[in-house]
Amino acid sequence: MNIELIIAGVIVLIVVVGLIGWIVGVYNGLVMLRNDVDKAFANIDVLLKQRADQIPDLMRVVQVAMNHENALFTRLSEARLQYLQASSLNDKVEGSNQLNNALKSVMAVAENYPTLISGPNMVALQQAISAVEERIADRREFFNESVNLYNIGIATFPDLFFARMLGYQRTPLLVIGDTEKRYDGVKLEIPVL
Repeated sequence: MNIELIIAGVIVLIVVVGLIGWIVGVYNGLVMLRNDVDKAFANIDVLLKQRADQIPDLMRVVQVAMNHENALFTRLSEARLQYLQASSLNDKVEGSNQLNNALKSVMAVAENYPTLISGPNMVALQQAISAVEERIADRREFFNESVNLYNIGIATFPDLFFARMLGYQRTPLLVIGDTEKRYDGVKLEIPVL
C-alpha cells in the first residue's frame, strides 16, 4: 500500500508540475506578444511624432495659398492634437490613423494649386514628409504583424482566459487610408495650344 501511495503522489506531483509549467508558458507567451507590440510601436512612434511635428510647417506653407480650405486645416490640426495628446498605445494608433487621413487630404487638395506645389518651401516639405512616410510604411508592416500575432494570441483557446484575467485587449492596426489604396491611373497633363 505504501508503494501505491508513493506512485499516486508522484503522479499528482507530475500533473501539478505540468499544469504549472503550462500556465507559466501561456503567461510568458502572452507577455512576449504584448512586449513585441510595444516594441514595434516604439519603433514607429518616433516617426509618427516627427510627422506630426511637420504639420505646422505644412500648414504655414499651404494656408496662404489655400485660405478658403479652413475646414481641411481644422481637421488636420485636430488630428495632430489627438495624436500628440494620446497616452495609450490604442489612442496613439487611432490618432495616427486620423492624422494620416487628414494629411493625405491636404496633400490631395494642394495638388489643385500648381504655384503652391512648385514653390521651394512646398517642394522641400513634400520631400521631408515623403521620406518620413516611407520610413513609417516600412515600420507599419512590422507593427501590424506584431499586432496581428498578439490579437490572435489573446483570442485563441485556452489563452483567451488568461488574457482576459490579465486585462489584455485587442490592439488596432495602423491602417492605410482610402486615398493610398485608390489608384486613379496615370494623369497626363496635355498643354492647351
